[in-house]
Amino acid sequence: MKHLLLTLIHCAILSVSYAEPVAASLRDIPVLYETDIVVAGGSSAAVAAACAAAQHGAQVVLIAPRPYLGDDLCGQQHLWLAEGELPESELARSLFPDGRVTTPFAVKNALDQALLKRGVRYLTGCYATDLLVDGQGRASGVVMVNRSGSQAIKAKVVIDGTRQALLARQVGAQFRPFTPGEQAFQFTVVGGELQSGPGLLGRKLDIAFKNPNSGRNTNGYPVYEYAAQIPISDSSYASFAHAEQTLRNLVSGVGMLDCSEYALNFPADTLIGERRVESDWPGAARCEVGVFRPKGSSRLYVLSEYADVCAKARPGMMRPLAFLAVGELVGNAAALESKPLTIPAEVRLPGEPAQTGSTSTIGEPRNVMMPTGKTGVIQVGTRVLPVLGDYDVVVVGGGTAGAPAGIGAARCGAKTLVIEYLDELGGVGTAGLIGSYWYGNRNGFTKEIEAATSGEKRWSLARKAGWNVIQKSEWLRRELLKSNADIWFNSFGCGALLENGKVTGVVVVTPFGRGVVRAKTVIDATGNADIADCAGAETQFGVAAGGMLSVQLAGYPHRNLGDNGNNTCYAMVDDTSVWDIWHLMTWARTQRDKAAPYDMGQLLDSRERRRIVADYMLTTPDILNHRSFPDTISHHKSNFDAAAFPTSPMLLVKDMKGPAYEVDLPYRSLLPKGLDGILVTGLGAGAERDAMTLIRMQSDLQNQGYAAGVAAATASANGGQTRAIDIKKLQQQLVAQGILDERVLTNKDSYPMNQAAIEKAVADVSGMSREIKQTRTITDPFIFSLAVIMAHPDSSRPHLQQAHHASTAAEKKLTYAIILGILGDKTGAPTLIASLENAKGWDKGFGLTSHRESDNTFSELDRQIIALGFSGAPEGLTAIVAKLKLLKPDSELSHYIAIAMALRHYDHPKNATEPLARLLNAPGFTGHVMTNAIELPAGKVVKRDLATTLPDTSLNAAFKELLIAGMLVHCGDQASMGRKILEQYRGGIGGHFARYAQYVLQTADDRTKRQ
Repeated sequence: MKHLLLTLIHCAILSVSYAEPVAASLRDIPVLYETDIVVAGGSSAAVAAACAAAQHGAQVVLIAPRPYLGDDLCGQQHLWLAEGELPESELARSLFPDGRVTTPFAVKNALDQALLKRGVRYLTGCYATDLLVDGQGRASGVVMVNRSGSQAIKAKVVIDGTRQALLARQVGAQFRPFTPGEQAFQFTVVGGELQSGPGLLGRKLDIAFKNPNSGRNTNGYPVYEYAAQIPISDSSYASFAHAEQTLRNLVSGVGMLDCSEYALNFPADTLIGERRVESDWPGAARCEVGVFRPKGSSRLYVLSEYADVCAKARPGMMRPLAFLAVGELVGNAAALESKPLTIPAEVRLPGEPAQTGSTSTIGEPRNVMMPTGKTGVIQVGTRVLPVLGDYDVVVVGGGTAGAPAGIGAARCGAKTLVIEYLDELGGVGTAGLIGSYWYGNRNGFTKEIEAATSGEKRWSLARKAGWNVIQKSEWLRRELLKSNADIWFNSFGCGALLENGKVTGVVVVTPFGRGVVRAKTVIDATGNADIADCAGAETQFGVAAGGMLSVQLAGYPHRNLGDNGNNTCYAMVDDTSVWDIWHLMTWARTQRDKAAPYDMGQLLDSRERRRIVADYMLTTPDILNHRSFPDTISHHKSNFDAAAFPTSPMLLVKDMKGPAYEVDLPYRSLLPKGLDGILVTGLGAGAERDAMTLIRMQSDLQNQGYAAGVAAATASANGGQTRAIDIKKLQQQLVAQGILDERVLTNKDSYPMNQAAIEKAVADVSGMSREIKQTRTITDPFIFSLAVIMAHPDSSRPHLQQAHHASTAAEKKLTYAIILGILGDKTGAPTLIASLENAKGWDKGFGLTSHRESDNTFSELDRQIIALGFSGAPEGLTAIVAKLKLLKPDSELSHYIAIAMALRHYDHPKNATEPLARLLNAPGFTGHVMTNAIELPAGKVVKRDLATTLPDTSLNAAFKELLIAGMLVHCGDQASMGRKILEQYRGGIGGHFARYAQYVLQTADDRTKRQ
């Protein structure tokens, strides 16, 4: 009864001043693992527990909320030992290899290696949100939430290493009551000067943090430890987040190079365990394991500062070496307890499904790839989620566009919340270490940022000048607070709240658990359209409309103290796949032993992500035609610098790499088709994937984000009706801010162009060169004529047909044939066939490389083959297959993509089966899939498929294998050879390859059903 009372009090505190909890139906949860022990938490002690249990023969799965392991050390920057402390265990020595002071990289790498060595399965970026119980109400697993949705892990024993002992609270464990009032918080800062302020206690430590393998500042940087008493009104995450921001304001200063990811607090509402430490910390060897076991609960351990340890003992227990020993103690006990037990056949969430007539529904991630190996589902039913807040505008994602969006909304007087997974704002320009602009407009809000941060010393490299990434992030944070916005770090949006088809809030998971934040207007600034996807928006990602895989390469930067620019580009990664992200980050850490940096970044520098299908989709012809719109919301300028092959019809005709172009983006491109109450900004906005290449510049997205914030604030005043705002009034505000040019106030849609302009474009395009010449100078003015044609295909087609017929010059006739073919017209097919037959072999193609201003395009013959395929001319198949037969394993990737794009337009072209099978049977052609998404062999991480500046790499080899297998399935397959390969890729780690394999298999299965 006492526990029930405390639980009710806790729930009441969480919902103080907020709306009633939301009862909504949740999807059934797939069971991903069945194991002896599941460890929920990524601290060094959690890893020590997992390793100890594994050494006793237990099967262990560990899930960690941060993108790395060791958040108690790295997240707190608690990277030193006290004078005289000596690491004794193997794990402790690996964490502090150089003595008293270590680095975040050393910690993260050592913990990765420790789990891999012992065969412990683990995933980062996963929040444990719910405890699973068996029929007797005993702990039997966990539910986790991540970028890929929700998954369950069934287990015999659970170790709760969450920040608030969240899981133990759900199963009847007793805790001491929370008492509002002043709470003690600690925070660590690296670099700068010692700060002072009311109630702030700070000291400079007798250590310094140094960059390994770096000639900069060999004496290292100063480290400061701060403590302050800050009032807390209740036990909600909102109160703790507010306290943390208050503390950050006190300790952050010029020269800061790093700091804690969250404020450390030693709570009073600790566990009531089977045993208690009442005085000084006695050491793990003399501590009873009952201290970590909830009284009256079996199969469950609490491994955090919430264990039953008195306030006097807690700091000693949380010292790095002491906490490692505690983890080992708990891991040993859990392994012993699990041995005689069996994994329950049936598990469930605690409590019963809610009975409600609520009209609310919860939308969860849809367009994500789940790995193979699932072992059933858990039926959830309707559940109650607490309402954690009520706002006018909620911004999910505090990155390049998100932080400005929050500032724009808050400055308009809207009650605003910014939810950010990391502990810093600014996205790729800060956390991603791309601390300089490429192209883009530097006016409006971007100009304000530059002016505000110009006092801090800037860096320069070659022709680029950049900013201090720490100071920029800090300015964005302070500007949000100054505008009265709230900020929740270490949290992310994992669902959408919908009422009668309108987005009315988001589901958010914080370190304190999962709940709902209501909003009149939601801004999806995840850069990945995550919330829009959850709400049911149609999206595009990975597989283009023509059925081809083409995604820009991404990178993962290292981070030394003082770094501002480490731009990388070498991997294909799916931002919706927690497995792909985990693998790239883990692989990058574990293969850098010899050139260890101070740290690795927490953010992947991905240049292309999931995009909404918006009310209006910006196209590449729009860019070349500099199309004007009546509802322009932002201006953009850049070049087509994609590290990917193009898929836009216009770019299949002519390569446009090099020169920079300017374009407007309409407000409609931020509106997911069919959804109200939500705007999508940044890389998730509505644009053709090749057009997004040009509109993703940081300086422009900062302005776009700010504009979206102003629009959202405006919409919130009319109940969140995003399509009912006064667009001209909005534009006037943005013109005054300097974000928009004054011309937009009178702009009208410049489409459709008149017939005379179209006829002239058709005549002029005959002079267009098809030569591949990738420079920053516009050398061919007729590309603008091509843009007019591609923007008006139906009006242009009869004129193109006539011009093709009238042309006597072979080159001009071929140009018209290619354009017609790309538009799906058969008129020029004979011309294309003749040209391909005259070309006895293949010309020089291109591979997928990390070059963004060059390469990654199609050769002349590639374009002719693609055009012939797009035309669908039956007689063209013979010429295409003839070129297929000339492909060799070492032929460039562009040739493979061209053949694949062409064959997709023919139904069951069986004459292509034999040459496709021949390639798959060639020595060394297959076997490139990154398998084992669920099970990794002990002691190693599967080698990553990478791209470099060279055109033929492991990534190119895997791409070729995938394409040929896909084409073979499309053509009818041979002894299921293609299907078997695709099924391997579908279950592999490579997210985009898995997505493409799934697409091809599903398309083939659907076609079989129709027959």
